[in-house]
Amino acid sequence: MVGAYVLAAALPEPGEAIRGVSLGRVGAASFPLQAGLLAVIIFNAGLTAKAEQLPRLLRRPGPLLVGILSNALLPTVLLAAGSVAAQGWHNQKEAQSLLVGLALIGAMPVAAGATVFAQGSEGNATLSLGLVVGSTLLSPLTIPLGLHLGGFLTDGAYAADLHAIARTASSLFAVLVVVVPCALGLLAGQLFARLGVPIHRALPAIRLANLSVVITLSYTNACGALRQVVERPDPDFLVLVVVAATLMCGSSFLAGWVMAGRLRIPRADAIALTYASGMNNSSASAVVAATRMPDHPLVLLPILAYSLLQKILAGSVGRLVRASP
Repeated sequence: MVGAYVLAAALPEPGEAIRGVSLGRVGAASFPLQAGLLAVIIFNAGLTAKAEQLPRLLRRPGPLLVGILSNALLPTVLLAAGSVAAQGWHNQKEAQSLLVGLALIGAMPVAAGATVFAQGSEGNATLSLGLVVGSTLLSPLTIPLGLHLGGFLTDGAYAADLHAIARTASSLFAVLVVVVPCALGLLAGQLFARLGVPIHRALPAIRLANLSVVITLSYTNACGALRQVVERPDPDFLVLVVVAATLMCGSSFLAGWVMAGRLRIPRADAIALTYASGMNNSSASAVVAATRMPDHPLVLLPILAYSLLQKILAGSVGRLVRASP
């Protein structure tokens, strides 16, 4: 990802050309190639998921419901605190770009990578998978809700853009790019299992494909924003972006862990809940920002920073929960 960001700053033209490729339109919404790449990642996540384990979560749905609700609503609470702090920033364009970027992140479902980090930290793999699938399937409701709430916490054209995205393209985007690929992946995985097709043999190729897609998305999403950073560097805004993204991501992890402790759920469930609270699908938010708000390139900066920082913090959280009693 770091290499992709550097390339986007030094050589953005190929990425901008890729961003201009369209897969077509459905109604009033256009779907760029980036949306198709995101759908590939989500399909592969559903394909490799052990969906047969999910029904057992319904016997004790409390942690699942709490995790989905915290992922959907907690970012808005943190964004509200950020909007108060941003009022004192000297450049309102920068402050609003920061808030919109964080709002787009908070509106997205749990990142599929949360399952990997949760399992590596001895978390409940079934609950972690359920949180990813559940929040993804509910995204046609939670994405517009998160964007509307973000619109109430921003001002001017930025608020209008968030409300417009929530009213028009976001629901259709969530269904066709997030929900449908996830459902198709889950169905394909179950079909292959019934036919006796060993999916595990294809895992190295699937992981390589996902890595390639993630790097491509990171590069194409970063092109417009990072070129502007190189041409017109603004150190104080960059520091603000990194600090704000770190505080929001770190607070989300911490709130998830504290909330799990209050619920007195088993340790493995608490770890899964912590990662669900702290990790959002930043690739989806970057695609929305790059395609729906191309006239506000600074909005991408907090998303790019958050995308990198949440993986760093996820690794740190893993070490902390493994060391805790």
